[in-house]
Amino acid sequence: MTGEPVHPPANRAARRQARRRHSRPASRSLARVGLVVSIPGATILAATAGQATGAVAAGTPHHDHHAAPPSHAEPPLVALRKILAREAAAEAATTTTTTTPPPPPPAPTTTQVPPVAAVVAAPAPREVTAPPPPTTHPAPPPRPAPPRPAPPRPAPPPAPVVAAHTAGILPPANPPASIAPSPQFESVCVNDGPMSPACVASTLQATDTARATEGLGPLALPGDYSGLTAAEQLFVLADTERVDRGLPPAVGLVDEFDQAAQTAAQYDTDPTPGAVPPGVGILRWASNWAENAGALGSNYSWMYDDGPGSGNQACGAGSGCWGHRDNILGFSQAQLSAANGTLVMGAAEAEPPAAKPWMSDTELFAVISGHPAYYVYTWAQAVASGAH
Repeated sequence: MTGEPVHPPANRAARRQARRRHSRPASRSLARVGLVVSIPGATILAATAGQATGAVAAGTPHHDHHAAPPSHAEPPLVALRKILAREAAAEAATTTTTTTPPPPPPAPTTTQVPPVAAVVAAPAPREVTAPPPPTTHPAPPPRPAPPRPAPPRPAPPPAPVVAAHTAGILPPANPPASIAPSPQFESVCVNDGPMSPACVASTLQATDTARATEGLGPLALPGDYSGLTAAEQLFVLADTERVDRGLPPAVGLVDEFDQAAQTAAQYDTDPTPGAVPPGVGILRWASNWAENAGALGSNYSWMYDDGPGSGNQACGAGSGCWGHRDNILGFSQAQLSAANGTLVMGAAEAEPPAAKPWMSDTELFAVISGHPAYYVYTWAQAVASGAH
């Protein structure tokens, strides 16, 4: 549900007059909280065989016979037949027949052929055998290539720096009483102007004095703080107060929430969420409004001067005291994790005629689902400029 602004009590004018009697200009503030339903990568072996060759000498038939004298006269035809028979028998007895295979045809060569006698006398050549194939070993299996490292992914944006919680007061606890600013910056700012150097210096000094009562050190603002817009200054102050107490910072300013805050600042009232970025849903929200001397002055009234006797219009009966402070320091890491949400902000400042001599400042805190396409300004940018 969405809370409605609480109207100032009837004795507001009396309190303001009492405050003026103490020479302190009056300031006003109002807080609001609400709950909204969410919106919708081989070895080759070559063998050669030699062919055995040999030369065989052909025997020369040798005839060795003597003709016997005839013992008696025979007819010439008979004698001739006997002579032929004896010669045939002698030739058969002395002649050896050797059969050899014909020699292979000689290989063509230019070497002079040795004489036949040398070939006959040479011993038969030994059989030529092919040399044994060389011993081969199987090739070792290929060594697997080392895994190629995956290409580096772009580094994610650095996580917001969250200081360890060593000091400070967190909800539901609150300071025992409002702290009157010291020095009294409101008078300085009325005399010199809300944005004058004297106003800023005195407001910052009063803030550091109040923080010391909680054990906190001075505000660490970015080096370009004076060059930031009022919305960015309000955002940096709120995140610094959160981080110094160990709370997660709001990620950044969202344009749609800045617009809602700007409209509320112009009408001197608390902002409520309206339009949201595509794909973003609002889970919870809270908002602050104050009239004071710029961002530093409004932050002081919300954080340190928000109890009984302060300008908090909802603190008349005591039930709404410290509501602004609780909004700034709400939404712990455990709560954000349980909601699976992201804390973002909208902020703005205006100069409506009804707020003079003060400025009208607003803050809108929202826990969202999803992510906006872009941020107007982020805590990471503030840290890069020196905030912490």
